[in-house]
Amino acid sequence: MTTAFLLRIRACVLGCALTLSACIAHAAPAAPRLWKATRTAPGHDATVLYVLGATPAGLPVEFDGYYHRTVLAALRASATLSVEGVGDGEEAPAGSASNPGCDLRQLDERGIAMLNDARQRILTLTLQADMARRDTLDVKALAQAPDPDTQAQSWARLIEMSDEFTLLQFARAQAASLAAAPAGASVAAALVRARPGIAVHDIDYRTGMMHAYCASGPRRTMLLLDVVDGVPARAAADLARDFDALLRGRAPSADGPFARLAPLDAGLVCARNRDWIARMNAVADGRAHFYVVPVRNLFAARHDDADCGGLLADLEQAGFTVAPVK
Repeated sequence: MTTAFLLRIRACVLGCALTLSACIAHAAPAAPRLWKATRTAPGHDATVLYVLGATPAGLPVEFDGYYHRTVLAALRASATLSVEGVGDGEEAPAGSASNPGCDLRQLDERGIAMLNDARQRILTLTLQADMARRDTLDVKALAQAPDPDTQAQSWARLIEMSDEFTLLQFARAQAASLAAAPAGASVAAALVRARPGIAVHDIDYRTGMMHAYCASGPRRTMLLLDVVDGVPARAAADLARDFDALLRGRAPSADGPFARLAPLDAGLVCARNRDWIARMNAVADGRAHFYVVPVRNLFAARHDDADCGGLLADLEQAGFTVAPVK
């Protein structure tokens, strides 16, 4: 078989593969996940709010051509970037529903059992993370560290005394330290790095996320167990499928991550959206601002455990003209 013949075969195969890839890409284009909300106030230029639906996992699809071509262009045009967890959120208005506090009496019997189970699993997770950290210490640092038994007792007391929301944050930190993927792989973190000079703010009031968790109903502790069990990392394929379904206006799968946590929508979707739209509604400075929000919060949550419209509908009701950025 001649070299020329082999080269012709290779060119044919490569051409077919490229054609097939192009056909697949044409048949299933990426669904828009960035929206532009525009409103003009008297005496000001139009105020623009870019709203990006994202996941905490940093899925590969979130860094596709749409991200590089469309999302980054909108970010470059924006004066500020708002994401979760920055910690600079303002205090909630006096008397608002965003005051913190998880009332154990709101948990049903199943929720209490899940909380007790979560404490035990968080202790196990913490001990694993502590041993992993010890493995990275040199001899001198290891000699100065508390002995494992003493440290384990300290962790156990801390976990037993911590409230639910503190446990959630603590569990996320321990899980992240054990994760194979590098920390900060989310779209929000990538956008912060992409515009190092931009003003970055928290999308929540200072206690907003705590209130959202505490308002999530009698089974809110299932979120704790999801974190401890590493469900978000293990369910990446399911999350990608549901992410695409939501963006295309379809219902997520009945056994996927969004359906599993649907009982928590009253707090994590409805309560947070009420806080966010109140803050967004006050923006009227004639500039562009960029928001990264969980994709689930963009759309309505209407089922046995929650009843509210999504953030996009809320923006329209507040007088913004909302359109997907394609």
